[in-house]
Amino acid sequence: MEKTNLIGIAFIIIGFIMILHHYISCQRIADISDIANHEFFEAIFLTAGATLLISTYAKQRSGNK
Repeated sequence: MEKTNLIGIAFIIIGFIMILHHYISCQRIADISDIANHEFFEAIFLTAGATLLISTYAKQRSGNK
């Protein structure tokens, strides 16, 4: 497994852990008053992880390693 895949998976896991932490501490998934703290970083980690996994998959499929 490539480093890029591992980093992408790690970012997605961190994003889900942050969502779980936010749900446990605030009893809700989204909180408008706290959007700059939790939701922003959750979105960054999930988006970065998904982008890394998709780009690695597309690169491997095209054969340009």
